[in-house]
Amino acid sequence: MPQMSPMMWNPLMMITSMMIMMIMVNMFYMTEMKPTSKKSLKGKKMMNWKW
Repeated sequence: MPQMSPMMWNPLMMITSMMIMMIMVNMFYMTEMKPTSKKSLKGKKMMNWKW
């Protein structure tokens, strides 16, 4: 098996973490569609603060 060099490994990790972030943001937007859920709005503000 060929060993992965750190130069190749780091971008791979970055891409996977970005995809996870995208899914999380999508889930927040999906929950925000419901007008009854006010928790999602708070979560979205926290996400924006993190970014």
